[in-house]
Amino acid sequence: MENFSIPETMKAMTLVAYDKLQLATVPVPKPGPGEVLCRIKSVAICGSDPKMIHGDYAWTNWPPYYPFIMGHEWAGQIVALGEGVNDFKVGDRVAGEAHVGCGKCDNCKKGHYTVCLNYGKDGHDGGLLLAGRQRRVQRLQDQRTAHHPR
Repeated sequence: MENFSIPETMKAMTLVAYDKLQLATVPVPKPGPGEVLCRIKSVAICGSDPKMIHGDYAWTNWPPYYPFIMGHEWAGQIVALGEGVNDFKVGDRVAGEAHVGCGKCDNCKKGHYTVCLNYGKDGHDGGLLLAGRQRRVQRLQDQRTAHHPR
């Protein structure tokens, strides 16, 4: 098993208001039960990112809070496991699937699961909608992670 040095803080590009991004230093999250912590190795910008930045999803009450760390198109490597994670190991290369809504809120019921109103309410933002994955490390729920072939 590989050992990874995990810093206490990381840089994150945060959306602090529509049309206003700000580089911030934020704590590196600790993986909880059923979660993995990943060091982000590659990123992409989704077509929804500029829309998020410019407020085109305001009608969905999205983002649910500020500052908001956006992003969902990334690949990386698992550096820590939360309790109960059995399908992955430290060192696995992974890509995250952040488009998993709660299935219960109005947005999810209307088919807009990518802007689930419950993201963030349990301490998770699902890694959803970042203008490039500016965070170096991201916590994900285990079921939102898929093995990435070498």
